[in-house]
Amino acid sequence: MKSKQTSKLWGAAFGQTPSEAVIAFTAGRDVAAVPPADAKLLPYDLWVNKAHCIMLAKTGIIPKSDAGKIFAGLIKLEKLAKAGKFPLDPAKEDVHTNIESWLTDKLGIEIAGKLHTARSRNDQTNTDTRLFLRDQVVQFVENTSTLVHELLIQAKAHTGTVMPGFTHHQHAMVTTWGHVLAAFATMLLRDTARFTHWYTLHNYSPLGNSVAYGTTFPIDKAFTAKMLGFDGPEVNSLDEITNRWEAEADLGFDVAILMNHLSLIAETLILFATPEFGMVKLADQFSTGSSIMPQKKNPDPLEVIKGKASYTAGILSGLLSMGKSNFIGFNRDSQWTKYLIMDLVEECLPAPIVMKGVIETLTVNNTVMTSWCDKGFIGATTLMEQLINEFHLPMRQAKVIIEKAVKASTGQEKVSFPALQQALADEGEGLPVTEAQVVNWQNPAIIISLTKSFGGPGKQSMKTSLKKLHKKLQKQKSWLLQKQKEKASAEAFLTEYV
Repeated sequence: MKSKQTSKLWGAAFGQTPSEAVIAFTAGRDVAAVPPADAKLLPYDLWVNKAHCIMLAKTGIIPKSDAGKIFAGLIKLEKLAKAGKFPLDPAKEDVHTNIESWLTDKLGIEIAGKLHTARSRNDQTNTDTRLFLRDQVVQFVENTSTLVHELLIQAKAHTGTVMPGFTHHQHAMVTTWGHVLAAFATMLLRDTARFTHWYTLHNYSPLGNSVAYGTTFPIDKAFTAKMLGFDGPEVNSLDEITNRWEAEADLGFDVAILMNHLSLIAETLILFATPEFGMVKLADQFSTGSSIMPQKKNPDPLEVIKGKASYTAGILSGLLSMGKSNFIGFNRDSQWTKYLIMDLVEECLPAPIVMKGVIETLTVNNTVMTSWCDKGFIGATTLMEQLINEFHLPMRQAKVIIEKAVKASTGQEKVSFPALQQALADEGEGLPVTEAQVVNWQNPAIIISLTKSFGGPGKQSMKTSLKKLHKKLQKQKSWLLQKQKEKASAEAFLTEYV
C-alpha cells in the first residue's frame, strides 16, 4: 500500500486551496520562527552608518581617507547582508556591535573605531527604528489603499443590490450591499490618513542626539537628516531620547484602529456567510477546513483578523505603559518598545491584503439579500417618513400610528393596509392614503429610490460619495508616490555626495 505524506489535515473537499501567504497568516507562529529584531534593522543601520560616516568626513571630525575606507567596508558589508551572508552573532549583543566588529576585523580599530565618534547607540538605534517604522507606515498605506480600491470597485457594482441594514443585530432599514462596502472603504481611508499623519509627526532624524545631551563635536545634523530622507533633525535631543516609545505607540494606535475596522468587516462577513444568513459565500482560497469534520469550510482568515485586533490592543497597551514612568533622559526599558512594535507590524501588515482577497473572491447572493428585505417590518420607517412627507403629520404622531399598525400586523412581515387604517382611526386621522402607497412605500427598491440624503444608499448619493472616496484614495496614492520619490532622492543624494 502506497503511503501518503500529509502536509495539512484538511482540504480534500476544497475546489481551490488557500495560498501559502494565507496559510502563513492563519498559522501564525505555530511552526514559523520570528527573526531577531535587529535582523530587520540591519539594512537601516548600514544606511545610518554610511550617512554618519560621510558627515564625519564632511565636517572634518575624521580624516576623509579613513572615512573612505570605512565607507567602502560598509558597502562590502551591505552586499553580504543582501546576499544573506551576514548572520548576526548573538555574542555581539546587537546589530550595531556586529557591524562595528566586522569593520574592526577588516580595517583595524585605528580606522573602524572612528565611526562611532559623536554618537551613542541611543540615537543610532532610535534612527534605525525610525527608518524601519517609516517604511512600515508606507507599506500600511499601500496595503490599505489596495483594499480600499477593491472595496470601491465592488461598491460600484452593487449600488443596486438591496439588503437589510441592521441595528442591535436586528432588521432596521433597507440599504444596499454597495452602501455597506462604501462604509468599509470610508473607515479605511481614515486609517490611511492616520498613517500619513504619523509620517508628518515623526519623520525627523534622531541621529546626533547622542545620549540625549548632544555632543561637543561640530556635527551637521541637517546634512545626515537629508541623506536619510527625513524632513529635518529633531529639535530637542533630550525629548527624542526620553520619548523613544512615542513614535512606536503612535503607530501602534494607528494599527489598532485599522485592525478594529478590519475586525468589524470580518465579523460582518462571517455572519453574512453563515447558513442562517446565506447572503455571501467565502471562496475556498480564504477558508480552511477541520481536522475531523470533512464538511467544514471555516472563515479562519477572518477570525484570525479578529484575533489580531485583540492582540494589537494588548501591544498598544504595552507601548503606552513604556512611556508613563520614564525619568528624563535615556531609560533602558524603552528598548522593549522595539520588540513590541515589530511584533505588531509582523502580525498585522498582511491583514489588509488578506481582506482584499476575501472581498475580491466573495460570492454575493442577491436573491437572498433581497428576500431579507421583505421581513421584520423593515420598511416601517420609510412608511412613517412618507406619511409625514405626503400628509404633513407631526413626526411623533406618525411614529405612534406606525407603531400601532406594526402591532396590529403581528404575524406578517410588513404593515398591512387594514392595520394602518385602524391605527389612523385610533389617532383620529382620516388621511387619504391608498393601499398602493402603503405597499410601494415598503418596497425595498422604491425605498432606495426615495432615499435622498447625502451619504445614504440612494443612487445619486452613492454616485457622489463614491466619487469623493475615489478622490481621497487618489490623494493617498499620490502621497505614496511622493514618499517613494523622497526616499529615492535621499539615496541618490548620499550616492552623489560620495
